[in-house]
Amino acid sequence: MLGPLLFLIYINDIGHIPNLNSCPKLFADDTNLFVSGKNLSDLFITGQNVLNKLYDWMSANKLSINYNKTHYIIFPPDHQYNSISLPDLLLNNNKISKVSTTKFLGIHIDETLSGRVHILELCNTLRKYIGIFYKLSFIMPAKTLKLLYFSFIYPTLLYGIEIYANTYLSYLHDLMVLNNRILRILQHKPYNSDTNDLYLTYNTLPIDKLFQLQILSHAHTLIFNPTILPPSFQHTVLNHNIHNHSTRSRFDFHRFPSTSLYARKISSNLCSRMWNALPSDIKTISNPKLFRYTAREFLSTGTL
Repeated sequence: MLGPLLFLIYINDIGHIPNLNSCPKLFADDTNLFVSGKNLSDLFITGQNVLNKLYDWMSANKLSINYNKTHYIIFPPDHQYNSISLPDLLLNNNKISKVSTTKFLGIHIDETLSGRVHILELCNTLRKYIGIFYKLSFIMPAKTLKLLYFSFIYPTLLYGIEIYANTYLSYLHDLMVLNNRILRILQHKPYNSDTNDLYLTYNTLPIDKLFQLQILSHAHTLIFNPTILPPSFQHTVLNHNIHNHSTRSRFDFHRFPSTSLYARKISSNLCSRMWNALPSDIKTISNPKLFRYTAREFLSTGTL
């Protein structure tokens, strides 16, 4: 443990490079930089300046860069640009390659933020379990089979669901079908069995509703216990912060207009839309465990 600890101490001041204009996001030896610009020209100028300062810091600290693992991705608002005419980004005169998808802390992210690449990876993962679970279903008791689902499948689906499931339902279709198939195998149900029964038996939710539950849990924390969240989430605006009218929705999130696809995807808009659609009796539950249980029961019989 001393090796990783010393490494973290050694690189800890990378976020304090003077005039960097972009705070690096660190996870062990994985470093990511995010820059923005009003247009592609400004974006590349800012990006090149950040890379120059980062390389100077790396040189001063006698650290090397793996150029084969270094790349960049663009998230354009309109998804339209001419990749042929893009200028080069250089790090110590080494050209950095552009990619259309990248992996960030185990989540595959594409430049359109559609989640399709990660969903495809999840589908491939679930397919590997189908044959194994089919054979095990004949020799293991129901309790053990349920334990297998919540040990291997459920955590895989839950990790990053707030990101990859924030997409069109049609993109989630194949993943939901595979999950249903695994549940039928483990529960010895026929192919035409009611899907709702599969989830009621294991006291869980389909992927789309599990996504809604995670967003609602986050919204609940924003309202009742925001201090445990990072500072960037602690700027919740409720209706009573905007006006003093005694309306039924005064404790709901204040919704700001959003016109772009990216704006509708950000967590603040998702939280406000889903939370405001909840029945009032659920929104008044302050206990997080009781709220999650009640919200799950509500989602199992309805939708937002």
